[in-house]
Amino acid sequence: MYVNSFIFPCFNGNLCFVQNNAVLSLVRNNGSIFVQSFKTKYKPIIHFKFPLLRGLEYLIFGTYYFFWGLFLSFKNTPVPKLNRKMSESLNIKSSYIFGVVAFLIAVLLAVVLIGIVPTHLGYAMAGSSLSIFVKKLVIALVKVAMFYLILLFLYSFSSMRKLYKFNSAGNMALNGNTVLSGHRATNYLNFIVFCWSLNYFVISLLSIEVSVWLKAFVNIGLFLLTAMVAYEICYVFDRFLKKYSYPVLITSFFVTSKPASTELQTANTALSEGNLMLENVRREVISEDSQGGNVAFSLCYSEVREKLKNAGITEPSEADWLIATVLNKNRAEIKLLTQVSRTDYKQIERVLERRVKGEPIDKIFGKTEFYGLTFKVNKDVLTPRKETEILVEEALKIIGKEKLEVLDLCTGSGAIAVSIAKNSAAKVTATDISESALMVAKQNAELSDVKINFICSDLFSDIKKGKKFNVITCNPPYIKSEDIKTLDREVKDYDPHLALDGGEDGLYFYRKISEEFEEFLAPKGVILLEIGLGQEKSVKKLFSKNKFSVRIVKDYSGIQRIIIAERG
Repeated sequence: MYVNSFIFPCFNGNLCFVQNNAVLSLVRNNGSIFVQSFKTKYKPIIHFKFPLLRGLEYLIFGTYYFFWGLFLSFKNTPVPKLNRKMSESLNIKSSYIFGVVAFLIAVLLAVVLIGIVPTHLGYAMAGSSLSIFVKKLVIALVKVAMFYLILLFLYSFSSMRKLYKFNSAGNMALNGNTVLSGHRATNYLNFIVFCWSLNYFVISLLSIEVSVWLKAFVNIGLFLLTAMVAYEICYVFDRFLKKYSYPVLITSFFVTSKPASTELQTANTALSEGNLMLENVRREVISEDSQGGNVAFSLCYSEVREKLKNAGITEPSEADWLIATVLNKNRAEIKLLTQVSRTDYKQIERVLERRVKGEPIDKIFGKTEFYGLTFKVNKDVLTPRKETEILVEEALKIIGKEKLEVLDLCTGSGAIAVSIAKNSAAKVTATDISESALMVAKQNAELSDVKINFICSDLFSDIKKGKKFNVITCNPPYIKSEDIKTLDREVKDYDPHLALDGGEDGLYFYRKISEEFEEFLAPKGVILLEIGLGQEKSVKKLFSKNKFSVRIVKDYSGIQRIIIAERG
């Protein structure tokens, strides 16, 4: 679904629309960001599916909302005491009167500079020997050139460049990682510049000879027509030609300027709040005086997402989990928050700082979710992965309602052993060579209120001789020794290498299990093993020679992940 999202620049911030949700995000004098939200009666581009008509609507509604944003930003910006009474006396009506007067002055200047001068200058440049078409073409080019000179003159003012910075920031918030992230064809200011450029060119080329009064109506009609065509061209560039959008620079250059981090944060905050309002109809509207000394949640949320993205952490749910865990809420609940306390905001920033350095979020908080249970994790154990839940699921299918003996080798955090014990009547034994890991596993067994016999053992070495198990499970280390240094930093730097290193070829533990299981596996027993990418043939071969019936189960990504070896 293509959502109507528009961001307009203001004097010191942005006004964002996501369908009929409007958000004003402004930078205060002290550097803080002020957020205010509204529900609008009409959606910008209300007939979005209708070509040409949407261009006319964008011209009308876009102009209205652009000036509304300027007024709101002016109204909500503190001014010196000398001018405060003047500021407070302004209302919407007087602001529109001021806008109309300014517009009329601009029209008069345009008539003089771009309406009269280019005609005489164009004829002088073209000479009398050239055709009328060439003369009109020269006039058209001169008008466009003069229009661009006026834009360059406006660009020289620092106040205008500040407006353009917020304009670029809005483009970047909407565009994401595109070829020209700071430029956008359907950006309102770019659309207006392109619209006027095209209008000057078309009117000059056509040069319709009618009476003065009728000509005014013809020119207005042509302007509306060129506005509709201009928007369609802009729409095509934004929707279908993002990789080839360099021509957009021809007009966008005049209304954009490289934004600083503050401007980017302001635009991202506005868009974030707008999207949150769209996703949650129960979300409260943020009033002008509702924030107090707190921080807008949308500011916090957009900041976390942006910093994670810059650190190469692109999983969309990461920001939700991080904030929700700090605030001790679920992911649905945080989407209804409009603000967070300064204390919570600082705590979120501290956790975020650790996360962007590569520390896994589970290790930061010391817990994770696995098979519907909560597990403690730390530097001594591997954080259980989602694909390992498939091994648990397959084991539970085999166990059913019977009171079978189950052995979990290389138990680590105890994720497999605890999940099986919690969801079946099986008697579970779990082993690990690491005493530190077993301490964590014991805590997790207590946390889930299950009884497990824990043994410190290198695979089968310290298990009582003659003890038979109906099911043996294991998620052993299976990474090649030389490949550990190439793993993601959150794995190689924060997970214990003892739980990763599977020897020279990654198959060390599979070979050991295939050589030593005989004494401990009951008749018709089953062995379930998690394997790494591309290891299925080698591991299957190890157990097939022991007269096992071997089948392989794929994980959620279609990778062959679980070996199930059943003794005949």
